[in-house]
Amino acid sequence: MSQTAEGQTESLLDIVKGIDAKKIMLPEFQRDFRWEMEQTYDLFDSLVRNIFVGTIIYGTPSFGLSLREIDLRPRKGKGSNAPLQIHNLSSNEIVRRVQAKSLRIVLDGQQRITSIYRSMVGIDTVYVILRNDLDADRIAQLTLEEMVDSIAGEETDVSISVKLSDAYHTEIHSFGDEELNTLFAKSTYARHTLDGADETKRKQAEKLYRRALRRIIDLFKQEKMLSYYLLDMSLDKFCLFFERSNSRGIQLNFTDILAAKLYHGFNLRRKIEEFESESKLSLNREIVVRAIAYVTGSESGQPFSIDKAYILEKLDANDFNTHWDTTCRLYAETIEYLTSQHYVLSQDWMPSENMVIPLMMFRRELRGFDQMTEHQRTFLQFWYWASIFANRYSSASNEVIITDSGVLGQVARKEAITMRNFFTKLRSLIQEPDDLYSYTKKSSATYRGILNLIGFHSRGLLDWNSTHKIGPTMRLEDHHIYPRAYIASEPPLDMDQAESLQLVDCVVNRTLIPKLLNIQVGKKAPQTYLSALQRNNPDLSQCLATHLMPMDIISEPSWNEHFKLFLQERSQAIFGLIEQYAIQPYSEMVEQYSGQSVIDTSRADASTRKARLQDMLADGRIKIGDRIYVRKHPERFATIVSNGVVEYEGQRYSINIWGQKMTGWPSINIYESIFLERTNQPIAALR
Repeated sequence: MSQTAEGQTESLLDIVKGIDAKKIMLPEFQRDFRWEMEQTYDLFDSLVRNIFVGTIIYGTPSFGLSLREIDLRPRKGKGSNAPLQIHNLSSNEIVRRVQAKSLRIVLDGQQRITSIYRSMVGIDTVYVILRNDLDADRIAQLTLEEMVDSIAGEETDVSISVKLSDAYHTEIHSFGDEELNTLFAKSTYARHTLDGADETKRKQAEKLYRRALRRIIDLFKQEKMLSYYLLDMSLDKFCLFFERSNSRGIQLNFTDILAAKLYHGFNLRRKIEEFESESKLSLNREIVVRAIAYVTGSESGQPFSIDKAYILEKLDANDFNTHWDTTCRLYAETIEYLTSQHYVLSQDWMPSENMVIPLMMFRRELRGFDQMTEHQRTFLQFWYWASIFANRYSSASNEVIITDSGVLGQVARKEAITMRNFFTKLRSLIQEPDDLYSYTKKSSATYRGILNLIGFHSRGLLDWNSTHKIGPTMRLEDHHIYPRAYIASEPPLDMDQAESLQLVDCVVNRTLIPKLLNIQVGKKAPQTYLSALQRNNPDLSQCLATHLMPMDIISEPSWNEHFKLFLQERSQAIFGLIEQYAIQPYSEMVEQYSGQSVIDTSRADASTRKARLQDMLADGRIKIGDRIYVRKHPERFATIVSNGVVEYEGQRYSINIWGQKMTGWPSINIYESIFLERTNQPIAALR
């Protein structure tokens, strides 16, 4: 058989011979043989009837791997739970066996191959039951399909039955007619139905049996019986194959392959189980493996990577024995820090788990997160949110992880950041509130980041059923504040129906709440379901404030119609948080950690130099005595009396407090939410 990546065919006998010669083996990480006997019967029925049974995919790896043999254990009883034999092969041994013995490993098709082998050699008992109306004189004219009635696990006394393993052994040992007649004489049909029959009837039955058995042998030898691909796989292709292949809904990835490589010296699976059992934390094994690659590579003093090929080729059991416990501890402490400081609401809703690796390396340089200075904490906060809104980790780039790990290491050591153009990669892609409407998919790191940012700013979200904080172990769903079913019911709204359906799924109309609560909400109008919830939770308005929602949405039915206003106000409030945590600190971080001035940098983003209220008062764009209002109440004016202070109905407030009081929102972006009377435009228009 030619070893190419083209489609090939092989016989069932080829499969059995390849398994016996250990030319066909399984990667250690492949799941166990699971097929029930009924599935085996269906498989052989399809083969007899020439029905396509799928393509087998083999691989010829060029790297060290732990392999195991096909499962030859009995289905039950003694030996059924015996351990499968594992062969730990080095890269050199793998290559030698591929070249000398045509070794191939099963990537897809284990269940079919194992069923074929077990049935043919007799580990599993499978019978071909013939039709009971066959004529011995016409048998030569019939195909095997025309002769067969069914495939079963037991023979019958009303029809001739041929055991698959008898056909196989006949071919292997070259049995003659007399030996076949002896096999037939032991069958149920011969012992019961032919008991006392005349010689002519017995001879006809023996002829039918022999003819059917030899047709089954022809089936075994048919070269085009089974399709397969033989892939001469590099490390990258090998990993990609398993990352994109599903096995009963469980996606295999390169850490499964790594487990097979390390099996002899480091039991990766057992170590993962031990960690999760002891810490009660779900371990992202890929993150820990990449972190070990980073530590190992950085300590080597040589160029390194943390991609799949590098990990499989360069890391060995000794690296994992050396760094596993420490790296797992760093992982656990980092996840604890992110959740305790409200950067993430739950592990399932992390914007990008790849960002954990640089944080682990930051922690590795310190004795603990509690040892960082205020300057370091501020930088960490900026880096985290700026990375999310710059979409820095969207591609899970290994280069980005290595770069940021090095940069955070420098910050931890209180050194200047030496990476050129590092900060230019941290400019927010969200430059105005309307940009938020385009984020609708929960798979997006930015989408997840927005929902977590709301929780971070509030120092944790409160459950709507109580005033308890939503915990990191809760099952959360991104709830539609205005339910999709409600919008689809065509209620009277302050915007076009088509536009409302287009915007209903955007992140501005979402917040994270426990799954069971989300089910309760259904398709009710927001004020309707919230007022019902308030009967059990009188402090619901406080909970809504943490979700960046207007507190009067519980009591004002008009909010059921003001979907457009809600989206405008909330998008401005969310954008204000992005400005606060990811955009405004940019200049200070550049000057503090790179020694460069943003103002002197020609490539600096204009958003980092937007004028503040005090700047506009200083240069006359806004004047003391100017009147302001909010969109919701254009008839109610406040007067600017000094920088950041307004007067309203005889009382003085900070402009933020006044804006929150007038809009009902717990947090606002004053530049977008507050309008100047003499221009009838938001203050942002003057920036």
